Amino acid sequence: MPPVSETALEAPAATVASLFELHASGLYRLALAMVREPEAAQDVVQETFVRLIGQMRAHGPLSHPRGWLYTVAAHACRDRQRRMGRWLPWMIERDARRAPETPDRFDNKRAVLDAIRALPSRDRLLIALRAQGLSYHEIGDASGIRQTSVGRLLTRALDRLQKELDRRS
Repeated sequence: MPPVSETALEAPAATVASLFELHASGLYRLALAMVREPEAAQDVVQETFVRLIGQMRAHGPLSHPRGWLYTVAAHACRDRQRRMGRWLPWMIERDARRAPETPDRFDNKRAVLDAIRALPSRDRLLIALRAQGLSYHEIGDASGIRQTSVGRLLTRALDRLQKELDRRS
């Protein structure tokens, strides 16, 4: 392999750093919602950015980095859950861990967080991806759901969230 100049490495490093600044906290919240362990969520974010570096070295800059990052993170969460034999429904009575009470500056309602935690994993995933501002196309790519089904499934997930919130109030 020919030697790489420092300036050739600086551009991808700057790109990765800026993508990390923009998306790391959202990726962490997504991973935490899926794997429910802060250390595992941090590992997923780290693995996602390691894959980003490899992708950029092999193929250059990404045309849609945000969608790519969330897709890779969602797949990394699923892979981790499968490896750990934890691709099972979440049972609130067995889970003593707590996600941060204020995952972002817009959401500080404990009841909403608890209601989201009570939803099935696919509903949590769809709501988390949409909350990060991903388009239906990006949600479909990240979740493995056909883009034409995302809207319907997201609507149902939000309806179940509303019912859970109503049940709790």
